Amino acid sequence: MDYKKMLAKVLGEKELMEIDVQGIKDDESLFHELVNRKAILLADWSGEDKEGMLYHFFNSRLQSMLGKHLSVSEEDVYQKFNQETEESKRDDFIPFALSYFDKLLKKLGARIVLLDLENDTYNIMVSYKKDAPKLKSIKSDFWKLSTLEQKQGRVVIYIICPECKDTAYYDMSIEEESNMKNVKCEKCGTLFWDESANEVVNMEKTYY
Repeated sequence: MDYKKMLAKVLGEKELMEIDVQGIKDDESLFHELVNRKAILLADWSGEDKEGMLYHFFNSRLQSMLGKHLSVSEEDVYQKFNQETEESKRDDFIPFALSYFDKLLKKLGARIVLLDLENDTYNIMVSYKKDAPKLKSIKSDFWKLSTLEQKQGRVVIYIICPECKDTAYYDMSIEEESNMKNVKCEKCGTLFWDESANEVVNMEKTYY
């Protein structure tokens, strides 16, 4: 697979220049390289190794990729968790925190992406917002990447055309969404997705 193409979606420009892509031998070598460079965070299903682990990881990735910082304090996620979960179990925090931070990252131009290695560890990465959905379509037995919503399987997309106000409704698998190239409004021809399947207009999505 094209490692450089994938890395450009999950690393900052400076980080990408520092990696010897040609010298990467295999998938596992790249995985360990990204873990060592703190571009992948390993989190146990039962919770953080230490308080603030997720916060500092996401803050660091934002800074490296976009030169931005989280707009909340380190304690905020714990306060929200305690407010919204009455009888929490040991494994409740990580899913809650991922959803919480993903919403914050989305506003800043990034998304959380999970690497599924079929174990009980969360292999957490951050991608640029526009690139995150496309990582699902990577053809690799190792790099099985998805956003939090894509773990659900299918998506309903609702669009109000900004030009003619006609409505469009799509119900498809996640894989099909990455193939929506040059799709236009049936009524007036306004472009919804460009030739690279990038979204051009506002869309309301529901994953299920």
